[in-house]
Amino acid sequence: MPFFVFTGMAGENQRFTKEFWVLCSVVFVYFISFNLIIPQLPNYITQLGGARYKGLIIGVFALSALGTRPFSGKLIDFIGRKPIMLLGILVSVLVLFTYPIAHGVFVFLTLRFIHGISAGCTPTATTAFCSDIVPVSRRGEAMGIVGMSGNLGMSLGPALGSEVAIRYNNETMFIVGGVIALVAMLPAWRLKESLPTATGFKPSMLKLRLHEVIEKRVLVQGLVMTLTVITFGALLTLVPDYCSSFGIRKNGYFFSVVTLTSLGARVVSGKLSDKFGREVVILVGVLVLIVANILLILASSAGSVFVAAAVFGLATGINSPTLFAWTIDNGDPKFIGRGISTLFIFLEFGIIIGSVVPAEIYQNRAENIPKAFMFTLVCAIAALLLVLRAYSRRNRSLESF
Repeated sequence: MPFFVFTGMAGENQRFTKEFWVLCSVVFVYFISFNLIIPQLPNYITQLGGARYKGLIIGVFALSALGTRPFSGKLIDFIGRKPIMLLGILVSVLVLFTYPIAHGVFVFLTLRFIHGISAGCTPTATTAFCSDIVPVSRRGEAMGIVGMSGNLGMSLGPALGSEVAIRYNNETMFIVGGVIALVAMLPAWRLKESLPTATGFKPSMLKLRLHEVIEKRVLVQGLVMTLTVITFGALLTLVPDYCSSFGIRKNGYFFSVVTLTSLGARVVSGKLSDKFGREVVILVGVLVLIVANILLILASSAGSVFVAAAVFGLATGINSPTLFAWTIDNGDPKFIGRGISTLFIFLEFGIIIGSVVPAEIYQNRAENIPKAFMFTLVCAIAALLLVLRAYSRRNRSLESF
């Protein structure tokens, strides 16, 4: 059956375009390269003599992505989605090929900072591109499918990275990641720009005003994002030692379980949010996240660790696409890039907090890990209270209408 091009008034029966599936392939390959190296980074910085700087592996990366978001969000709305998408992939390629020559802690952390620019560009651009080419009535479902593509990449990446690092070495793992990122450039280059009003770049576009940094219309969505991804930031930092304490050698499989269990949840939750509303689905997702944190605290064996990973993956699969669709619904339609950038800014705040605070609580002592996850549990409960407030406001508005 033929594909159809969508407009904002597109109906439920229209199919996703070929461009949409090409975009999914870009996201899939990009996230393989992006996440392939993550499980090995704590051990790598330890080998460089920087064990006490483990929290900065994600922290400086997220800080760079955070600083990049306002600029990429603005440029996405002016020069287009495609150039920023390609820029992010190119940065990732160059940095991944440079990691093998990072022979000091400072050089390594500098590269992590530069690598964060990629995260500040490509995911923001692909999300905006997706919102341009799908029908409003299927926005949640589309975000779920794009997220599923990224999750497939995130699932394969850590497992592949662990295998390459164990069989060969970390330097080979970085090079493999660079080659895969280079492959992502091919389908991205074939995409046609989705912003009809795209213009050429002007240096003045890099000047930002406060209202161009944060989209006020999506502050609630941003706060929920921050509070829900703090757990993810903590896991990025603590999983290697957390898994080791239970005798799990290949810690990359923890993230593989997380990603695999989130796959089906992304599409289903996206469809449900299109039908029943974003707040309802987010409410369920945050409740599942609370359960996941409790399981992380109470884990007593390798099996229970993977059960906690599965439940956390389910929560992520519910929350992520729904939050993005919720943000686009409430943001300024003329500045989609700004709204998405705002959500990503709050995401980076969450990852920074999650990677730094739990690491400080942990202090490289296994008995402190449950305390670190108690902090993330409190943050998840705070997110629940915010969503409940948004849900009650929505119901009051519907009743008054």
